[in-house]
Formats: sequence, C-alpha cells, structure tokens
Amino acid sequence: MEDILIRYGLLAVFLGAILEGDVSVILAGVVAHLGFFDLGAAIVVGSCGGMVADLACYGIGRGRAATIRDSATYRRVAPVVERLATRIGPWEVTLARFIYGTRIASMLFWGMRGLPVVRFVVLDVIGCTLWSSVLTTLGFATSGSAALLIGRVKGAERWLLASLLVAAGAVVAIRYLARRRLRR
Repeated sequence: MEDILIRYGLLAVFLGAILEGDVSVILAGVVAHLGFFDLGAAIVVGSCGGMVADLACYGIGRGRAATIRDSATYRRVAPVVERLATRIGPWEVTLARFIYGTRIASMLFWGMRGLPVVRFVVLDVIGCTLWSSVLTTLGFATSGSAALLIGRVKGAERWLLASLLVAAGAVVAIRYLARRRLRR
C-alpha cells in the first residue's frame, strides 16, 4: 500500500479513501512525512475521497431503500445507527466515521430517511474533514513507528492477498451452489 501511495501520490490517497478508508489515510500521513507530498494536500484529498464514498452510499440508500432494509447485514447494524440517530439526529453523519462499523450503514440510513442532500453534504464535509485531519496527522506524527510496522506487514501482504482471493472464490462458489440448489 505504501508503495502505491508513493508511486501514484495523491490519486492513490483519493482512491484509497474511497475504497478502504482509514488505513489509506493514515499511510498518506506517513508518506507525507517522508516528503512525497504535502500533508495539507493529503488531508484535503483524503477528505474528498471519503465524501465521494459517503455520497455513493447515501445515493444507494435513496434509490434502493426497500432492498437495503431487507438485507441481513443492514438489519444487524441498523439498531446501532437508529439509536445514534435518535440520540443526536443528523449529526450522526458527522460522527459515523469515528464509530467503528457504522459508516456505510449510516450513510445508507440517511439516504433511506431522505435527509436533504445539501444538509447531508454539509454534515459529511465536517465529518470527513475531521476524520482525514485526525488520521492523516496521526500517520504523519507516528511515521517512524508506522514505517517499522509496514516493513513487517509487507512480508504478510502476499499471504493476505492470497487468502482474500481464496475466500472470495469460496464465497462465489457457495453462492453459485446455493442459487443452483434453490432453482431445483
């Protein structure tokens, strides 16, 4: 991941923030500390990537509310999001990035609830800016420790990637077999 950030710079930070989030933004701080790009630019680009991902989830929530409500995954996370939304209202959009496991469900939830787009964007800009600022600065400040950790993790990356590919293949095969069984 660090090599990708070094090679592709802020574009990798943007895409990493969209696809993965936290680790990409922390590593952006590490790479900024190494001098490959400016810390402020990494914060802004990471924040923008986070907002793109959140807007996509919000849009899916607006367009696919019934399908999402019926999914097992959403039903598992929805009670937490609904409790937070009841307690703090739409400001939950801002806090969702800091509450592990609720970000995507929160963005879907507010899209399904029909929170006005402008209000969603304002709250999300605040949340993503805070999130990116905190995590990128954390990576920047702890870059020495992070570099050591990254060195150790690099050896395990190939094994993790292979495991992920095998797991993905197993999921596809199981789903295929289950659909095939249901058709009979």
